[in-house]
Amino acid sequence: MTAPTTTRTRRTADAPGPLNALLRMELLLLRRNWSAALVAAVTPLLFGFLLARAHSDDPVTGVHGVAGAMGMAAVFSVHYHLTAVYATRRQEGVLKRLRAGVLQDRTILLGTALGGLTVFAGQAVLLVAFGVLVLGLPLPAQPWTMLAGIVLCGAVLAALSAALSGVTRSSEAALLTTLPSVSVFLATPGVLIPVAIVGSVPALVGLLLPLGSMTELVRSGWLGTAGPAGALASIGVLVLWLVVAALAARRLVRWDPRRG
Repeated sequence: MTAPTTTRTRRTADAPGPLNALLRMELLLLRRNWSAALVAAVTPLLFGFLLARAHSDDPVTGVHGVAGAMGMAAVFSVHYHLTAVYATRRQEGVLKRLRAGVLQDRTILLGTALGGLTVFAGQAVLLVAFGVLVLGLPLPAQPWTMLAGIVLCGAVLAALSAALSGVTRSSEAALLTTLPSVSVFLATPGVLIPVAIVGSVPALVGLLLPLGSMTELVRSGWLGTAGPAGALASIGVLVLWLVVAALAARRLVRWDPRRG
């Protein structure tokens, strides 16, 4: 009676193996699905290049433009894409079969999200390279501050996607269920709307949202203006959002295919 328990514990604790397998599976499926690859990988990056170039008058506005382009990429490559992915894997019975094995729930959800998160990470690197090599922006002064914002925001959006997938009937329905959240994220000051043209109150509200905190960390980290207090405040906002999103995902995510 103890052997199955020991095997389950050993395989569950060996998280990198299952996570790598799930990552490879998600990237393979994304490569085979041209429409999903276009929406998640290609289109956000192309629009990101255009958005960054439109704000390349000087180093400060250029950095702001690239930060906004990262925010837009995160919305589509992580939030919208993963909501559709979670709904699709659930309807196909993939999540249920994985859960019937030895993997813990969080390993399954994280492994499923790694494909979109990897795409977003690659887009962020390409946008920084585009800013430095094409737009002539300076090298990031505090890359670790930028990295903290990108990683935490990606985790928040992935958890929110898992929660939202619970009320999403199919991948096609993700376009409707994510419409309110996508609208709020894109309207956050610092993404599509430059912070400089909004008032102090909207700018402050934006800093309380995941995309606002991320773009602030990217901007201040790139320009070297991130003070300890400001950086910790933005990181704290993202950590709080991550806790809320994780609790929502734990409560709302569905494992069995929806009927009707």
